[in-house]
Amino acid sequence: MNKSISDIIEDFIKSSLDDDDFIELSRNDLAKFFSCVPSQINYVLNTRFTINRGFVVESQRGGAGYIKVMKMQDNNDNFLKNALNTCHEPLNFIQASQLLDNMRDKKIISQREEDLIKSTISVKALNNPINIDNTLRSNILSQVIIELMKK
Repeated sequence: MNKSISDIIEDFIKSSLDDDDFIELSRNDLAKFFSCVPSQINYVLNTRFTINRGFVVESQRGGAGYIKVMKMQDNNDNFLKNALNTCHEPLNFIQASQLLDNMRDKKIISQREEDLIKSTISVKALNNPINIDNTLRSNILSQVIIELMKK
């Protein structure tokens, strides 16, 4: 299977992070290195290095601009607080699934619990005539996270 340029860039950034808590990169240098436009780098950062996936990205544009990619600490309380903040915005199913995948990876929830929650927030389960799926999904996840924070 051929990897897309996005997959290759993601793998490169993750391998650069390997044992470090954060890395600083130049968007333009990365774009030159991968022979792509800087917006491709932005796409990878915005879709693959999200809080839902356990990353925080700081970015400053311009001549001395940089990208700082940080791994979130494994402290589950901090992770859950950040996840709860994420749920203040409407989440589509893919975003919510990424958040749940990360919760499972951190052993906050089991595979079975992840599957149950995903079925509860699925497009099929939230099918409604006024199209408030994303807000409803975020509200459901918020309540799940609040319960998890109670220990």
